[in-house]
Amino acid sequence: LHTLYLFTANDIPTFLFPTTLFALFASLSGPLLTSNPSPSILSLLSRIPLAFIITWSNLLIFDVSNQRAPSAVAEDAINKPQRPLPSGRITPSASRHLLLVAIPIVLALGWSAGCWQETLLLLTMTWMYNDLQGCDDHFLLRNFLIAVGYGLYSSLALRALLGKGHTINSTGWQWIVFITMVMFVTQHICDIKDAEGDRVRGRKSAPIVLGDEMVRWTVAVPVLVCSVAGPWLFGLGVSSYLSTSVVGGIVAGRTILCRDLKADKLTWKIWAFWTCWLFALPLVKNPEVVLSAWEAVKGMLCPGGDCSGGLNLVAVGSVAMAVKGKRMYDLGGGGELHGNGSMTVPILRVEGVVL
Repeated sequence: LHTLYLFTANDIPTFLFPTTLFALFASLSGPLLTSNPSPSILSLLSRIPLAFIITWSNLLIFDVSNQRAPSAVAEDAINKPQRPLPSGRITPSASRHLLLVAIPIVLALGWSAGCWQETLLLLTMTWMYNDLQGCDDHFLLRNFLIAVGYGLYSSLALRALLGKGHTINSTGWQWIVFITMVMFVTQHICDIKDAEGDRVRGRKSAPIVLGDEMVRWTVAVPVLVCSVAGPWLFGLGVSSYLSTSVVGGIVAGRTILCRDLKADKLTWKIWAFWTCWLFALPLVKNPEVVLSAWEAVKGMLCPGGDCSGGLNLVAVGSVAMAVKGKRMYDLGGGGELHGNGSMTVPILRVEGVVL
């Protein structure tokens, strides 16, 4: 299990979590992007593990396929030596056997979750990118394959989260196409930090073809443009333009000004956070589902508009849980018992919580 995790570890915070958030935000927007007129937050939250597992399993197939070639192992020995193949945790032959087992399992998962079309297309894109070495040819082809793959992963996660009873509407598909275009013009920011290993592999990535100076501008300018285009697509207000532009401005500024390897790795992570900021725009456009859920929670905690009683209950319950946990810890060996087997538990006086 740890070896499987290491195959995908680098992509979990910058790809898997953002893709899952894309699906969650899109599904919570309800009829704006999907056929579900009134989505239930609890129902959606209960399906997040399924969407996460399906997305991760497809990512695992891509990563194993991407990392098992001799040239990939040589590149990872420079850029990511902790990965399973360069670190010696698994052999290329065992990686091939892993794919032979994983592919039919993932296909079955996609069928059961109602997203088998995306799964088949992702397997095709994986074959083109890795086995046909589309990742090593011209950087425009590389960017295109990655961008289309990102769009397919986004659609896969969203359809898995929606379930078989609902579909993505025309606006939802337009949003996925927009995100695919964002990836096409900005995602080569991740190649900047990997330029040394890509040069050893002979890969024609954007930093190697365009040079360091030019490639940074080809990231910074599109990030700023997309920061404006996203809110414009949904007809949002000034605050949305400002928020996406501020985060996008940080990414663009760091890309141009901060040029050492450590800074490039951090900028790449901030870029991933910026994509999550864009993914939240549909929820800003149609927040009714989240607001109605908040009103329901508020009604439970604040019956009749008086929040003091409900919040007092939450406070007392939290203290009781803390005391009980401390007592269980002490009984398990973390504390001392009195001679008669009893234990002194602190007496707590809980005052009212005032807003």
